[in-house]
Amino acid sequence: MNMFSKYTLVLIGLTFMGSAGLQAQQEQMYTHYDFNSMALNPAYAGSKRTLVATGLSRVQWANYPGAPRYQNFGIHSPLVGDFAVGLNVQSGTIGKFEVASPVSETHIGANLAYHKQLDKDLRLAVGLRLGAYNYKFQLSQLRLNNPTDVAFQNNDYSITAPMTGFGIYLYSSKAFAAFSAPRMVFIPQDVRQNQNVAYAAELHYYLSGGMVFDMNDRVKLKPTTQIKIVNGVPVQADLNLHAIFDDVFSLGAFYRTQGDIGLMSMVQLNDQFNFVYSYDSKLSPLNEYVRGSHEFGLQFMIPYTSNHRVPVPRYF
Repeated sequence: MNMFSKYTLVLIGLTFMGSAGLQAQQEQMYTHYDFNSMALNPAYAGSKRTLVATGLSRVQWANYPGAPRYQNFGIHSPLVGDFAVGLNVQSGTIGKFEVASPVSETHIGANLAYHKQLDKDLRLAVGLRLGAYNYKFQLSQLRLNNPTDVAFQNNDYSITAPMTGFGIYLYSSKAFAAFSAPRMVFIPQDVRQNQNVAYAAELHYYLSGGMVFDMNDRVKLKPTTQIKIVNGVPVQADLNLHAIFDDVFSLGAFYRTQGDIGLMSMVQLNDQFNFVYSYDSKLSPLNEYVRGSHEFGLQFMIPYTSNHRVPVPRYF
């Protein structure tokens, strides 16, 4: 086992041992974070050494009116030499009125990554994100019994601000470790004070890692973990375990330290398309009210080949 593999095992082990004291945080979250990696780390762009396009949608707490709905689309590809580029678009809505969602946000980010070959099967990538963030609050969409109620007047606003982020991604064919802060929003001080949207400018840090182990000729195990850290909010960790069959299908389970558990799956539809689905639920007593989150994803990838002949499986 090389030094990188040992460090990645330590990272996963420490996360499992420390998970008992970790709790939740407020931020867009995805169960398939290793399927959706560029959304959280601009250094991931180009890591599969081929063009990749991914769409992911999360319906959180499906039985709860007005619960969060998230969508993400990303596309990335090698550019020239050791450089790669990507584009990521994220959106989310919270709440539900009769004709609209009262709170919505959209992020658009362009990613540039540089990949350095460290040895035959180990690469280090650093990435930068530049983009824009928009936040909307629309109480005017309410249908009021008393339209002249002053409590609901002049309460619409839309804020657009520049955004940046960075990431580091150390990876091989069967292991990775990463650190990133994907979204720093620069909100003017006067807007921050008047509209109370300071939370959008808080940096969110992500630490993640994973490995693939060969169990036999047909079955592999892939444990992964992701830790989310933000100032003033309890830390949250995701602990995932996938069983991969013949490199074309996987089943897995996960635990999130805010009290979520669930199942997830992936199937390779053909050489270009992969489909993922997950279902998760709160542990009791909250599961009576917010059970049932669903996540769907579709990925298109031009197959990466070794020596232009043999397709190479990509596990992360």
